Amino acid sequence: MEYAFTKSELQILRELAKGKHELPSIKESSSIKPSLLSYNLKKLLNKGLIKTTGQGYRKQVYFNDSKHASLYRDLLLSYDYIDWQNILTDKTIEILFQTLTTSEKTLTKFPKNTRWRHLKNLQARGIIIHDKKGYNINPRFNILINFLSEYQKFFANKLAHTISDNSVILWQEDMEFIVRAPKNANPPLKGFHKTATSIFHEYDLPLLSEFDIYFYSTTKDTIRPEDVVLHTLLIEPNNVRYTTYALLLLKKTEQKIDKKYLLQEAEKLGLVNQITGLLQFLKTHTRTKEQALPTWNEFITKARDYKMVIE
Repeated sequence: MEYAFTKSELQILRELAKGKHELPSIKESSSIKPSLLSYNLKKLLNKGLIKTTGQGYRKQVYFNDSKHASLYRDLLLSYDYIDWQNILTDKTIEILFQTLTTSEKTLTKFPKNTRWRHLKNLQARGIIIHDKKGYNINPRFNILINFLSEYQKFFANKLAHTISDNSVILWQEDMEFIVRAPKNANPPLKGFHKTATSIFHEYDLPLLSEFDIYFYSTTKDTIRPEDVVLHTLLIEPNNVRYTTYALLLLKKTEQKIDKKYLLQEAEKLGLVNQITGLLQFLKTHTRTKEQALPTWNEFITKARDYKMVIE
Protein backbone atom coordinates (compact mmCIF):
# COMPACT_ATOMS: atom_id res chain seq x y z
CA MET A 1 0.00 0.00 0.00
CA GLU A 2 2.15 2.85 -1.27
CA TYR A 3 -0.52 5.35 -0.21
CA ALA A 4 -0.54 4.21 3.44
CA PHE A 5 1.25 6.36 6.02
CA THR A 6 3.73 5.51 8.74
CA LYS A 7 3.47 7.23 12.10
CA SER A 8 6.78 9.00 11.36
CA GLU A 9 5.44 10.48 8.11
CA LEU A 10 2.40 11.85 9.91
CA GLN A 11 4.57 13.28 12.70
CA ILE A 12 6.65 15.15 10.11
CA LEU A 13 3.49 16.59 8.51
CA ARG A 14 2.24 17.73 11.91
CA GLU A 15 5.51 19.58 12.53
CA LEU A 16 5.20 21.28 9.13
CA ALA A 17 1.68 22.40 10.00
CA LYS A 18 3.11 23.98 13.16
CA GLY A 19 5.46 26.06 11.00
CA LYS A 20 8.66 24.08 11.52
CA HIS A 21 10.48 23.76 8.19
CA GLU A 22 14.20 23.25 9.01
CA LEU A 23 15.45 19.65 9.21
CA PRO A 24 17.11 20.02 12.65
CA SER A 25 13.90 21.45 14.09
CA ILE A 26 11.75 18.70 12.56
CA LYS A 27 14.20 16.03 13.74
CA GLU A 28 14.24 17.34 17.31
CA SER A 29 10.48 17.78 17.60
CA SER A 30 9.57 14.43 16.04
CA SER A 31 12.42 12.42 17.62
CA ILE A 32 13.10 10.70 14.30
CA LYS A 33 16.62 9.43 13.54
CA PRO A 34 18.39 11.25 10.64
CA SER A 35 18.40 8.17 8.38
CA LEU A 36 14.70 7.55 9.00
CA LEU A 37 13.94 11.24 8.53
CA SER A 38 15.42 11.18 5.01
CA TYR A 39 13.60 7.94 4.24
CA ASN A 40 10.23 9.32 5.34
CA LEU A 41 10.76 12.63 3.55
CA LYS A 42 11.35 10.70 0.32
CA LYS A 43 8.08 8.80 0.85
CA LEU A 44 6.19 12.04 1.45
CA LEU A 45 7.71 13.51 -1.73
CA ASN A 46 6.44 10.48 -3.67
CA LYS A 47 2.99 11.01 -2.15
CA GLY A 48 2.95 14.58 -3.49
CA LEU A 49 2.56 16.02 0.01
CA ILE A 50 5.79 17.97 0.47
CA LYS A 51 8.41 19.96 -1.41
CA THR A 52 11.95 20.83 -0.32
CA THR A 53 14.45 23.63 -0.85
CA GLY A 54 18.20 23.78 -0.16
CA GLN A 55 20.65 20.96 0.50
CA GLY A 56 21.85 18.92 3.47
CA TYR A 57 20.98 20.29 6.90
CA ARG A 58 20.07 23.62 5.30
CA LYS A 59 17.23 21.85 3.54
CA GLN A 60 13.80 23.19 4.33
CA VAL A 61 10.55 21.28 3.96
CA TYR A 62 7.11 22.69 3.10
CA PHE A 63 3.68 21.37 2.19
CA ASN A 64 3.32 20.87 -1.55
CA ASP A 65 0.96 23.05 -3.56
CA SER A 66 -1.06 19.99 -4.65
CA LYS A 67 -4.73 19.95 -3.72
CA HIS A 68 -4.50 16.90 -1.47
CA ALA A 69 -1.46 18.36 0.36
CA SER A 70 -3.31 21.64 0.99
CA LEU A 71 -6.31 19.73 2.28
CA TYR A 72 -4.19 17.67 4.65
CA ARG A 73 -2.58 20.83 6.02
CA ASP A 74 -6.07 22.29 6.56
CA LEU A 75 -7.10 19.05 8.28
CA LEU A 76 -4.21 19.32 10.75
CA LEU A 77 -4.90 22.99 11.45
CA SER A 78 -8.68 22.60 11.78
CA TYR A 79 -8.57 19.46 13.93
CA ASP A 80 -5.27 19.87 15.79
CA TYR A 81 -6.75 18.03 18.78
CA ILE A 82 -7.04 14.80 16.76
CA ASP A 83 -4.03 12.45 16.91
CA TRP A 84 -3.94 11.77 13.17
CA GLN A 85 -0.57 10.01 13.49
CA ASN A 86 -2.42 7.21 15.30
CA ILE A 87 -5.35 7.16 12.88
CA LEU A 88 -4.25 7.29 9.23
CA THR A 89 -1.81 4.40 9.51
CA ASP A 90 -2.12 0.67 8.85
CA LYS A 91 -5.52 -0.54 7.55
CA THR A 92 -7.41 2.49 8.85
CA ILE A 93 -6.88 4.60 5.74
CA GLU A 94 -8.17 1.71 3.60
CA ILE A 95 -11.33 1.55 5.69
CA LEU A 96 -11.75 5.32 5.39
CA PHE A 97 -11.32 5.05 1.61
CA GLN A 98 -14.04 2.40 1.53
CA THR A 99 -16.52 4.54 3.46
CA LEU A 100 -16.34 7.28 0.80
CA THR A 101 -18.32 5.36 -1.80
CA THR A 102 -19.48 1.99 -0.56
CA SER A 103 -21.78 0.40 1.96
CA GLU A 104 -21.16 -1.62 5.09
CA LYS A 105 -21.29 -4.80 3.00
CA THR A 106 -18.06 -3.93 1.22
CA LEU A 107 -16.20 -3.55 4.52
CA THR A 108 -16.61 -7.28 5.06
CA LYS A 109 -13.55 -7.82 2.85
CA PHE A 110 -11.54 -6.95 5.96
CA PRO A 111 -11.14 -9.59 8.71
CA LYS A 112 -13.84 -9.10 11.33
CA ASN A 113 -11.46 -8.37 14.21
CA THR A 114 -9.43 -5.91 12.11
CA ARG A 115 -12.55 -4.14 10.91
CA TRP A 116 -14.05 -3.94 14.39
CA ARG A 117 -10.83 -2.60 15.97
CA HIS A 118 -10.32 0.20 13.45
CA LEU A 119 -13.97 1.20 13.25
CA LYS A 120 -14.22 1.32 17.04
CA ASN A 121 -11.18 3.60 17.13
CA LEU A 122 -12.70 5.92 14.48
CA GLN A 123 -16.13 5.97 16.11
CA ALA A 124 -14.63 6.82 19.51
CA ARG A 125 -13.18 9.99 17.97
CA GLY A 126 -16.43 10.84 16.20
CA ILE A 127 -14.84 10.44 12.76
CA ILE A 128 -17.05 7.53 11.68
CA ILE A 129 -20.79 7.34 12.23
CA HIS A 130 -23.10 4.38 11.66
CA ASP A 131 -26.66 4.45 10.37
CA LYS A 132 -29.03 2.30 8.32
CA LYS A 133 -26.93 2.85 5.19
CA GLY A 134 -23.75 1.60 6.87
CA TYR A 135 -20.58 3.31 8.01
CA ASN A 136 -19.86 6.84 6.83
CA ILE A 137 -17.39 9.59 7.65
CA ASN A 138 -19.01 12.17 9.91
CA PRO A 139 -19.98 15.17 7.71
CA ARG A 140 -18.38 17.57 10.19
CA PHE A 141 -15.03 16.10 9.06
CA ASN A 142 -15.69 17.37 5.55
CA ILE A 143 -12.01 18.31 5.06
CA LEU A 144 -11.06 14.67 5.71
CA ILE A 145 -13.59 13.50 3.11
CA ASN A 146 -12.19 15.92 0.53
CA PHE A 147 -8.59 14.99 1.38
CA LEU A 148 -9.22 11.26 0.98
CA SER A 149 -11.02 11.83 -2.32
CA GLU A 150 -8.21 13.99 -3.76
CA TYR A 151 -5.55 11.64 -2.37
CA GLN A 152 -7.15 8.70 -4.18
CA LYS A 153 -7.30 10.68 -7.41
CA PHE A 154 -3.62 11.60 -7.05
CA PHE A 155 -2.55 7.96 -6.72
CA ALA A 156 -4.84 6.76 -9.48
CA ASN A 157 -3.38 9.36 -11.85
CA LYS A 158 0.14 8.50 -10.74
CA LEU A 159 -0.47 4.83 -11.56
CA ALA A 160 -2.22 5.65 -14.85
CA HIS A 161 0.70 7.81 -15.98
CA THR A 162 3.08 4.86 -15.63
CA ILE A 163 1.47 3.64 -18.87
CA SER A 164 1.51 7.02 -20.63
CA ASP A 165 1.55 10.71 -19.79
CA ASN A 166 -1.53 10.92 -22.01
CA SER A 167 -3.53 8.40 -19.99
CA VAL A 168 -7.00 9.54 -18.93
CA ILE A 169 -9.02 8.07 -16.07
CA LEU A 170 -12.58 7.44 -17.24
CA TRP A 171 -14.03 6.04 -14.01
CA GLN A 172 -12.82 5.51 -10.46
CA GLU A 173 -14.21 4.10 -7.23
CA ASP A 174 -12.02 3.55 -4.20
CA MET A 175 -8.64 2.38 -5.59
CA GLU A 176 -10.10 0.74 -8.70
CA PHE A 177 -10.30 2.66 -11.94
CA ILE A 178 -10.66 2.44 -15.71
CA VAL A 179 -8.08 4.26 -17.78
CA ARG A 180 -7.73 5.05 -21.49
CA ALA A 181 -4.17 5.07 -22.85
CA PRO A 182 -2.65 5.38 -26.33
CA LYS A 183 -1.87 2.10 -28.05
CA ASN A 184 1.72 0.86 -27.86
CA ALA A 185 2.33 2.77 -24.62
CA ASN A 186 4.55 1.46 -21.81
CA PRO A 187 3.78 -2.06 -20.54
CA PRO A 188 1.34 -1.65 -17.65
CA LEU A 189 2.30 -2.42 -14.06
CA LYS A 190 0.90 -5.33 -12.08
CA GLY A 191 -2.78 -4.74 -11.36
CA PHE A 192 -3.65 -3.39 -14.82
CA HIS A 193 -5.80 -5.56 -17.10
CA LYS A 194 -6.87 -4.80 -20.66
CA THR A 195 -10.64 -4.69 -20.76
CA ALA A 196 -13.78 -3.31 -22.41
CA THR A 197 -13.58 -2.68 -26.17
CA SER A 198 -9.82 -3.33 -26.18
CA ILE A 199 -10.36 -7.08 -25.83
CA PHE A 200 -13.54 -7.50 -27.88
CA HIS A 201 -11.38 -9.25 -30.49
CA GLU A 202 -11.02 -12.14 -28.03
CA TYR A 203 -14.74 -12.71 -28.54
CA ASP A 204 -14.60 -12.36 -32.36
CA LEU A 205 -15.78 -8.76 -32.16
CA PRO A 206 -12.81 -6.78 -33.52
CA LEU A 207 -13.03 -3.04 -32.85
CA LEU A 208 -10.50 -0.58 -34.22
CA SER A 209 -9.27 2.12 -31.88
CA GLU A 210 -6.26 4.36 -31.28
CA PHE A 211 -6.53 3.67 -27.56
CA ASP A 212 -6.43 0.78 -25.13
CA ILE A 213 -8.72 0.52 -22.11
CA TYR A 214 -7.35 -0.86 -18.83
CA PHE A 215 -8.96 -1.76 -15.54
CA TYR A 216 -6.79 -1.35 -12.44
CA SER A 217 -7.49 -3.48 -9.40
CA THR A 218 -5.39 -5.10 -6.69
CA THR A 219 -8.02 -7.80 -6.12
CA LYS A 220 -8.96 -9.04 -9.62
CA ASP A 221 -6.61 -11.55 -11.25
CA THR A 222 -8.58 -12.09 -14.45
CA ILE A 223 -11.19 -10.25 -16.49
CA ARG A 224 -14.31 -12.28 -17.23
CA PRO A 225 -16.71 -11.52 -20.10
CA GLU A 226 -19.19 -10.18 -17.53
CA ASP A 227 -16.51 -7.72 -16.39
CA VAL A 228 -15.85 -6.67 -19.99
CA VAL A 229 -19.55 -5.84 -20.44
CA LEU A 230 -19.61 -3.76 -17.27
CA HIS A 231 -16.37 -1.95 -18.01
CA THR A 232 -17.62 -1.09 -21.50
CA LEU A 233 -20.67 0.56 -19.95
CA LEU A 234 -18.50 2.45 -17.47
CA ILE A 235 -16.64 4.19 -20.31
CA GLU A 236 -19.80 6.23 -20.97
CA PRO A 237 -22.88 4.79 -19.19
CA ASN A 238 -25.41 6.89 -21.14
CA ASN A 239 -23.84 6.57 -24.57
CA VAL A 240 -25.79 4.48 -27.13
CA ARG A 241 -22.55 3.51 -28.87
CA TYR A 242 -21.06 1.82 -25.81
CA THR A 243 -24.41 0.39 -24.77
CA THR A 244 -24.61 -1.24 -28.21
CA TYR A 245 -21.11 -2.68 -27.81
CA ALA A 246 -22.12 -4.11 -24.42
CA LEU A 247 -25.24 -5.63 -25.99
CA LEU A 248 -23.18 -7.24 -28.75
CA LEU A 249 -20.88 -8.88 -26.25
CA LEU A 250 -23.78 -10.00 -24.04
CA LYS A 251 -25.43 -11.63 -27.05
CA LYS A 252 -22.18 -13.14 -28.33
CA THR A 253 -21.37 -14.76 -24.97
CA GLU A 254 -24.91 -15.46 -23.75
CA GLN A 255 -24.18 -19.17 -23.27
CA LYS A 256 -21.16 -18.39 -21.08
CA ILE A 257 -22.43 -15.43 -19.10
CA ASP A 258 -23.10 -16.04 -15.41
CA LYS A 259 -26.06 -13.72 -14.80
CA LYS A 260 -25.77 -14.02 -11.02
CA TYR A 261 -22.15 -12.86 -11.12
CA LEU A 262 -23.02 -10.18 -13.68
CA LEU A 263 -25.73 -8.68 -11.45
CA GLN A 264 -23.59 -8.95 -8.31
CA GLU A 265 -20.76 -7.04 -9.98
CA ALA A 266 -23.24 -4.58 -11.51
CA GLU A 267 -24.55 -3.78 -8.03
CA LYS A 268 -21.03 -3.00 -6.80
CA LEU A 269 -20.52 -0.64 -9.74
CA GLY A 270 -23.92 1.01 -9.61
CA LEU A 271 -24.97 -0.51 -12.95
CA VAL A 272 -27.86 -2.78 -11.94
CA ASN A 273 -30.49 -0.72 -13.78
CA GLN A 274 -28.39 -0.61 -16.95
CA ILE A 275 -27.68 -4.35 -16.93
CA THR A 276 -31.30 -5.23 -16.15
CA GLY A 277 -32.35 -3.01 -19.05
CA LEU A 278 -29.87 -4.69 -21.43
CA LEU A 279 -31.02 -8.18 -20.48
CA GLN A 280 -34.66 -7.14 -20.87
CA PHE A 281 -33.90 -5.56 -24.25
CA LEU A 282 -32.34 -8.79 -25.54
CA LYS A 283 -35.37 -10.73 -24.33
CA THR A 284 -38.22 -8.46 -25.44
CA HIS A 285 -36.57 -6.47 -28.28
CA THR A 286 -38.02 -3.27 -26.81
CA ARG A 287 -36.21 -0.41 -25.13
CA THR A 288 -37.17 1.85 -22.26
CA LYS A 289 -37.15 5.63 -22.42
CA GLU A 290 -34.92 5.83 -19.35
CA GLN A 291 -31.91 4.07 -20.91
CA ALA A 292 -29.66 4.89 -23.85
CA LEU A 293 -30.39 1.92 -26.12
CA PRO A 294 -30.50 1.38 -29.87
CA THR A 295 -33.70 0.25 -31.57
CA TRP A 296 -33.90 -3.49 -32.21
CA ASN A 297 -33.40 -2.92 -35.94
CA GLU A 298 -30.33 -0.76 -35.28
CA PHE A 299 -28.93 -3.49 -33.04
CA ILE A 300 -29.51 -6.18 -35.71
CA THR A 301 -27.82 -4.01 -38.33
CA LYS A 302 -24.77 -3.48 -36.09
CA ALA A 303 -24.64 -7.21 -35.32
CA ARG A 304 -24.50 -8.01 -39.05
CA ASP A 305 -21.37 -5.84 -39.31
CA TYR A 306 -19.71 -8.40 -37.06
CA LYS A 307 -21.26 -11.39 -38.86
CA MET A 308 -23.57 -12.12 -35.97
CA VAL A 309 -26.90 -13.68 -36.84
CA ILE A 310 -29.65 -12.65 -34.43
CA GLU A 311 -32.99 -14.35 -34.63
